[in-house]
Amino acid sequence: MSTTKKATEVGVFIPVGNNGWVASVNAPPTPGNYEHNLQVTRLAEQLGFDFALSMAKWRGYGGPSRHWDTTLESLTTMAALAQATSSIKIWGTVHMMIFPPAVVAKMVSTIDQISNGRVGLNLVSGSNPHDLGQLGLWKPLDHAGRYELADEWIKVVKRLWTEDRVDHKGRFYELTDCMSNPKPSRPPTLICAGASDRGFQFTIDNCDASFFTASDDDASLQRGKRAKELAAKAGKPEFKSYGLFTLIPGETDALAQARLDHFDDGVDRIALATQTAEYSSDVSAKQNFAAQYFIDQGARVSSVLGGAMTGSAETLARRVARTIIEAELDGITLIVPDFIEDLRFVGERVLPLLEEFGVTTRAGATTRAAA
Repeated sequence: MSTTKKATEVGVFIPVGNNGWVASVNAPPTPGNYEHNLQVTRLAEQLGFDFALSMAKWRGYGGPSRHWDTTLESLTTMAALAQATSSIKIWGTVHMMIFPPAVVAKMVSTIDQISNGRVGLNLVSGSNPHDLGQLGLWKPLDHAGRYELADEWIKVVKRLWTEDRVDHKGRFYELTDCMSNPKPSRPPTLICAGASDRGFQFTIDNCDASFFTASDDDASLQRGKRAKELAAKAGKPEFKSYGLFTLIPGETDALAQARLDHFDDGVDRIALATQTAEYSSDVSAKQNFAAQYFIDQGARVSSVLGGAMTGSAETLARRVARTIIEAELDGITLIVPDFIEDLRFVGERVLPLLEEFGVTTRAGATTRAAA
């Protein structure tokens, strides 16, 4: 048993899309509506979670499960959840390619007031040509061009949050004597899921934390270490990294695996084929880590994202703790099949056990204190 305890934040990737992250006709009921997400976020707050994060998605993948055909818009959802909660941090997602920076600057400042400073933003440099193209807003930029846009976009937003008037003329945006009030009460938390070296560099230069899929395989562990190495080279030791974990819990390891087998038995091959085709059509798909993750899911014909962990409470605690420590993670973001029962299971039974394996969380301490 380790005597060194690593303090770690815990968040939930709330299911603003129907089916959550299980592309299967056997997925637990997940409607992708506001009422369900309100229940999930309030439960996470009750369990002592540090933050709730929502994705931004504009087009689903169809198939018999109609996977993600119904999705809530991220920032308006988080504004409502900010009003309905009191302590959990509220982080939305924005596609920088389609939202003008001055519009988002004011939207986030408004949510800052609603949340009393709990707002944060997940920055996305692209998606796929179908998701945003249907809106007429897809820009045919290569990988480097997207991050050039992203660099300019966030610099404009930060100026609007701190300066009275902004004049700016760049490659992508032009502002003339632009005023944006109110200002945020504090700098909003900024995260980004770019996992290429260029994506990591953008994130380190402009954000507070990196956000990427995590598991206990060697590639995932090295990804976490790489983020810390780049941050150290940039002289930003305070930079954080958050791992995205897919957990499938059960009373025993065998029962947890049986749940995954059940989801895979009903895997939506049509939805996965559409997902793969859409991301593969992007000229920068090979440089886009998120795209490769979705393409890989289709190639494996898996109902869940790669790296999903199945197991009992003890098994999950051991595997998650190992990943946190070896990948040098500062926080974890959780995906589960059933965002009520499974989230409660993880909060009440898995997170408290992390301490036995060298990791402490506020959520785990909250659960222990309530017991």
